Amino acid sequence: MSNEIERRDSGRSSKQGASHLSPYEFTKTGVTGDQRDTMLGSELQLLPELGKCRRRGHKLPPRNFTYGVTLPRHDGGVGEAMCHGPEKERKINPDFEFVRDYSALNKAALESGMITAKDQARFRTVHDIQKKVQVRDVSHSKKTRKFADDMVFGNPNRPSTPIQEVLQNRFLNNWLDSMQNKQASAEKERADATNAFKGSYHTKSSLLRQAKIPVEPKPLWKMPKFANGVNQVDSFRSETERRRAYSANSFDSIPRQGTYHTGIYNVPRTTVKT
Repeated sequence: MSNEIERRDSGRSSKQGASHLSPYEFTKTGVTGDQRDTMLGSELQLLPELGKCRRRGHKLPPRNFTYGVTLPRHDGGVGEAMCHGPEKERKINPDFEFVRDYSALNKAALESGMITAKDQARFRTVHDIQKKVQVRDVSHSKKTRKFADDMVFGNPNRPSTPIQEVLQNRFLNNWLDSMQNKQASAEKERADATNAFKGSYHTKSSLLRQAKIPVEPKPLWKMPKFANGVNQVDSFRSETERRRAYSANSFDSIPRQGTYHTGIYNVPRTTVKT
């Protein structure tokens, strides 16, 4: 009984001792320096406890801290509204930036009679000359590229080798079939070329005999006062010569190639069916 009481007392004392441990017990005290308040908040100076996970976190700001994003105000008041200085031009044209022109300041100081360095420094504090300098546009580098939600990144997997087709020697069979088809098509073209010179051909007279005589379209509508008008210039001697010329031209354009039938004669190499 006494042994059990002693064990309980020893367990209670060990628990009380563990609860009253110094907060610097699990820090690198003596390794990286003496005990400091910054050791309790630095992850690099804290040691892991046996059987416990490491406690991580950030300190909360004080009670008078205001959360959110600050809204800066670049309002110069009445003075900025009344003047048209570099600030307004910088907002209008952000591609340029105004910097101090020391060359112009030195020239103006010499023209004013400032020779010594002390006089020139005093002149620069009183006077100011600025110049425009082009600024590199960094808006393109800040733009982020947007991808679709179902976009998959990475390289595609290599397709597996068709072992079944390799074992069946199917690639060789396909190659032999393609070569046989190619050879058969070449022989057919050669035979068609030799048979094209056999038999009779279409001539101009046969094409004219098979062609249909075109029907003249209806004349366009004219106003009554211009219906009986006479041409002032005529290339033909009479109306009969005109009709004969147009008739010969229409018959001659039938076997010709082209959209308007004014090209070469179309005489295909085909046999005439009898």
